[in-house]
Amino acid sequence: MKKEYYLNYVKQSSLIGSETYDEAIVKWKEQFDADFMFGYTSPGNISNQIHLESIEYRISKDRKKAESIRYYLLQPMELCSIFPEEVRKQRIEYKRGVPLMEPLFQLHAYINGYTEILESGVLSNEDISVIKETIIRSIIPLVSCPEWGAHNRSMLRASALAQAYEAVGECEDTKGWIELADYLAEESMGRWSIEDASHYIPLWLFACVMYAKYRNIEDEYYSKPQTKYYFDYITHLICPDGRIPGFGDAWFHSNWQIWMALLEMGATKYKCGKMKKAAELIGLYGDIKANHTISPGIGNYMAYAYKWADDSVEPEALDFGSEEVLDELVGKKIAFRNEGTYFLYNYRDEGYYGYIPRRYLRTSIPVKAEKMHHGHGDENSIVTLVKDGDILLHEGGYRDRLPNGKYRADMYHNKLSFREGLKDKSSSTYDKLHDDGYYKHVDTEKLHFQSFSEIDYLRTRNYYRPFNLVWDRSVTYLKKDEVFIIVDYVKHNQDNELTIVNNIHVEKADLISEGVYETFVDTIKRGQNDTSPYQNKKEYSLLVEFIRNKENCTLETIRRNHGEAAMLSEVVSKSYQKGETEIFVTILTIKKRSEESENIAGRLTVEKVVGDNEAVSLVYKGSDTIYLTSKLDLDHGINEYEEDRAPAYDWESGKINYGTMTTDADFSYLIDGEKKKYGFINGCRVYYNDKEIFATPRYTSRDFLLEFFKEIDHKWRAWSGEVTI
Repeated sequence: MKKEYYLNYVKQSSLIGSETYDEAIVKWKEQFDADFMFGYTSPGNISNQIHLESIEYRISKDRKKAESIRYYLLQPMELCSIFPEEVRKQRIEYKRGVPLMEPLFQLHAYINGYTEILESGVLSNEDISVIKETIIRSIIPLVSCPEWGAHNRSMLRASALAQAYEAVGECEDTKGWIELADYLAEESMGRWSIEDASHYIPLWLFACVMYAKYRNIEDEYYSKPQTKYYFDYITHLICPDGRIPGFGDAWFHSNWQIWMALLEMGATKYKCGKMKKAAELIGLYGDIKANHTISPGIGNYMAYAYKWADDSVEPEALDFGSEEVLDELVGKKIAFRNEGTYFLYNYRDEGYYGYIPRRYLRTSIPVKAEKMHHGHGDENSIVTLVKDGDILLHEGGYRDRLPNGKYRADMYHNKLSFREGLKDKSSSTYDKLHDDGYYKHVDTEKLHFQSFSEIDYLRTRNYYRPFNLVWDRSVTYLKKDEVFIIVDYVKHNQDNELTIVNNIHVEKADLISEGVYETFVDTIKRGQNDTSPYQNKKEYSLLVEFIRNKENCTLETIRRNHGEAAMLSEVVSKSYQKGETEIFVTILTIKKRSEESENIAGRLTVEKVVGDNEAVSLVYKGSDTIYLTSKLDLDHGINEYEEDRAPAYDWESGKINYGTMTTDADFSYLIDGEKKKYGFINGCRVYYNDKEIFATPRYTSRDFLLEFFKEIDHKWRAWSGEVTI
């Protein structure tokens, strides 16, 4: 977007804010609750209006505009008399007085207005004293409870302290503010956030940007690779139409205005046209979400976008293909993209960094329902599926009420859930899954991700701690047919009596046949109490087929994403012995709503299950016949390791006969046409109907134990090609 766009938005929202200002103050008074758990805050429209009009004053230098801002700056001191004195005395951090501006989300805008008109001549010495006292009293609670760690609540404190110190100056009241700000910021500046939530990462990054400005370390901050990572992360995450896919704590396309402003900063600092384009797309979708209405609250961040935007940076198309976003250590997400189709998969766990801050949070505030901090139990989960802007799968929202975010629990995500004990057949699947909602600790890692020309493939592993089991999930995307094939493989490392549920969540669903459902998303709630939800496009539906346990599938109506929703479940409930395994196979097919589901269902079959669930082959008969093989037990074919006798594999011990295909690869495919198109991952050879279609060259290696050379097989990481047979 050009600066003119942001300026026009600021002017329009400023006018709206001015016209509704008094009404908003009256409404605030009517709804005031002295027992609100987060304490006293001034009306939010005050800081918004201050910031918006400060932009107008910056341009016009109109004294009347400065006088208007002065009025807003002084008003919080008058309004605070509404807070009962007896309640104030109960809060030790209010000893000096109530915090006149909410310090994390209001104070930055308040101070912006103050510093903008400081030289205008409209502020008397008494006015300045009142404003400084407002700032000081707003900061004191932060000093009483300086939450720390690499997350938004800590960095917003650091940013507020640094900005407030510059505004107030050095005095007895501000003693220690900068030192505290620096300690709080130390774990975030140029380091990794411990959060995994699309609503909160932009708040954290915004605070980092502001802190760097007020500590005069912008050059250092923007030169750090971790800083640029998060601007790239935002850019690569968004859907083709600009929607920010929700993951972790988030509402529908929430905090888009902050992401937009940040991307303007990123585009300016890194001269990056892709960030510029991402800001534009996010803003356009935000306008749709807001029903094309102008909001002073949104305008507050449009003001930052105006200040940060550089019109000399030309937008560049976001032409990303299927990819990791952005890596397997921090981001831990994978996106499939193809001609308007976008599929986002999250396998992020808590990670093995920031241990003490995570432990501090866990022992200081009620966060048992989340991974640190603001993350959900969504590992190995499908976060978003969208086709041409038509949303087919999305996350479950944040929470309906405090303290815990109800929808954080694993059961509200498109993934497997595990519960101790057997399911009573007379009870609902929801009743079996619904528990205290506390986060189940897991460790995850990527096993494979490969984008071939016709097929994309991923496989991730979830070490599920509570029941000592390992859960691998693979997703194969058949691009031509718009099909996603999901194979879940569970191995039990102890005796367990468990119920395992494979869930897919939508708004509505129709039962087509046993284990087969046509699903729909017509509307999406933007948050709690949304009486006019977002209207989806309604051109496409998603056909969901549970292949392995059709007789054990349920369709139930539950509450999810702040409204009524449909939960599709494939349920297996039994006693498992140590070493026993389980397989689930699910296929998701994108289809036009006008197409008959019966004509599409049944295209995927299980050709062969090898041994004791060691491997599985599938056949998909759509526009082409496609054979897929998956080695589930990755230890198959690995010989007992002896020092200096590598490699610990060979073709003869590793090959698996899947029926149509024979290979030792972890994954392989063959598209059966006049020419056979094939691909594989981590293997030596591929055979089709007993005919070799590919073999890696053998080579000579030294056996250091017996001191001689030998001819051996060597696995290639991946390969694809075509042959005529």
